[in-house]
Amino acid sequence: MNITQTAKGENLISIKISVEKADYQETVEKTLKQMRQRANVPGFRPGMVPMGMIKKMYGTSAKMEALNNLVSDNLNKYIFDNKLNLIGYPLSDLDNQQPNDLESQDDMDFCFEAAIRPEINIDYTNTMVDFYHIIPEEDDIQRAIDDLVERNPDTTHPETVGENDRLELKVREAEDGKEMEGGFQKDGLFIHMDQIKDKETREQFIGKEVGSEFIVNFAKAFGSEEAVAKVLGEDAPVDSDYNIIIDDAIRDEKPELNEYFFEKIFPKQDVKDLDTFKGKVKGEMEKQFEAETDPILFNKMIDEIVAAAHFDLPDAFLKRWLVENSQGKITTEEVEKNYEKDYMKGLRWQLIEDSIVQANPELVVTEEELKSFVLRQIFPGIDYATLEDDMKANLDKIAANYLKEGQQKEQLKNQLADIKMTQFLKGKMNINYAETSYKDFMKKLEEERKG
Repeated sequence: MNITQTAKGENLISIKISVEKADYQETVEKTLKQMRQRANVPGFRPGMVPMGMIKKMYGTSAKMEALNNLVSDNLNKYIFDNKLNLIGYPLSDLDNQQPNDLESQDDMDFCFEAAIRPEINIDYTNTMVDFYHIIPEEDDIQRAIDDLVERNPDTTHPETVGENDRLELKVREAEDGKEMEGGFQKDGLFIHMDQIKDKETREQFIGKEVGSEFIVNFAKAFGSEEAVAKVLGEDAPVDSDYNIIIDDAIRDEKPELNEYFFEKIFPKQDVKDLDTFKGKVKGEMEKQFEAETDPILFNKMIDEIVAAAHFDLPDAFLKRWLVENSQGKITTEEVEKNYEKDYMKGLRWQLIEDSIVQANPELVVTEEELKSFVLRQIFPGIDYATLEDDMKANLDKIAANYLKEGQQKEQLKNQLADIKMTQFLKGKMNINYAETSYKDFMKKLEEERKG
């Protein structure tokens, strides 16, 4: 066997594998002997079919199988041994491949065409991307503060029930104004006063002291038997009276904007006054806007870096490779029509991205980074490093279960890889930021899409 390589063009080579009969004959004979042992031919006992007949029946297919395996194995070995950094996998060389007659030929040539990955050098100093830095307006900041106030109320436990309290109750099924022996009962039942639709029953609750005990008909109170079953459970009698004891009243009140509230929202950040608090809120909003708009910036950076990186590609080969690699999903006509618009940018960026990652191994997503990323998605704000070992073990199990599904894991890995690449490029490329409001940013984005 002899393997030769010749250049066909910029980043395109031809590999010819010349095979002689001696390279595959032993494999063919071994295969035919195995077929002879298994052959079921009328008039012959198993294993006694004449070899000549076996060769006539199976010789060509055995030769084809041996050649396919031999050529494939040696092509892979040649690529590995010569450290060929290819785009995709070799295809048949339509310019050099001559027809082979398996029945009459002993010596044959197999020719392949392969695309070599180009050497890519990025000059980040020659890149420039125009983008926006979103500055929250006063109204935006105030709405954010109002939302923080609403989501972080001061919780108190008043002695008497108010109109908007949550209540913790003991519930006992009752009959004729007394608890029913052996009847339904439940402790630690939480309801909100809003669930009580009946005006008379609401008035019965309001003003009652914690510890009070009285009879209630929940079907009347909630307005339907379905609501009773939902609150008490499917096994509770829905049309019965119940003796209840108010164990606790829980009231959420609007908090004051003071140091206690500032510390609750920004712990250990020494926020003492409202102006500093607003500044912190503004800073967090800017970070959130940046995270939301980074994917848009990433696409703009890709466009710029693809345009700035100059290297040649064997387009004719790549068009064939796209069609053959699609498993019938893409036609030659579709590739020809959409190559420049849909495929070229993606191919070039993939090669550029691979070269950047190869030169900067820290961009490779590790299993530990992926686990941390998943946990931040599920439990925002969690500080994994400060947790006890048993809590870390529980979180590790949650993350492992979340990443068990292969497709989901790959999607998350790609998402994190894009985030890391975005931060890398932001640190390398020239980005011209213009300050704008969120509203104006959305208008500009819509204009760009229409344009």
